[in-house]
Amino acid sequence: MRSRVLLAVALCLVLARSPAGAISPSDYFAPPITMYAFMDFWVVRPIDLAALPFTMTTWVCSLPITAASGTTSEAYDLLMRQPAEHLMARPMGQFWEWDNRDQNRPVVIKFKDSYAMADLSPEQERKYRAALKDHENRMKAIEREEELPQQDRDNLVEGEEKRWENFVRLLMSL
Repeated sequence: MRSRVLLAVALCLVLARSPAGAISPSDYFAPPITMYAFMDFWVVRPIDLAALPFTMTTWVCSLPITAASGTTSEAYDLLMRQPAEHLMARPMGQFWEWDNRDQNRPVVIKFKDSYAMADLSPEQERKYRAALKDHENRMKAIEREEELPQQDRDNLVEGEEKRWENFVRLLMSL
């Protein structure tokens, strides 16, 4: 009897603490890129390969109609170029970014004491995110260094901020 009471009390304590530290379901399961690459290689690309002859045949059969209407290039893009690029040119496991590969998106650029908005392509955004992480790691390394005099530490921080601003200017000019 006593062990049941202790078990019930322990269970109540565990349940009372768990909601504060619980992880939401959407954050709990975020499949790794490996899972997407696996499904891409074994499922999506074989389907693309199997569908490509049908889309090519459809394009060839539609040539008289598309030539008469002047939409041959649009039909070619839709039925031949895009499926072939989806099969061969798309990076392994990349589905969503590939659909938006040519679209610029607004991105908040972080400076030392301010923020700015910029329209970056997905490639520029990836470079920005990687460079921002590198910049933050460099700033943390300067803060962790204990043997440096404060003047030297301030100079390093100022130099790193200038390097960061130059990188952002270069990125935005491309």
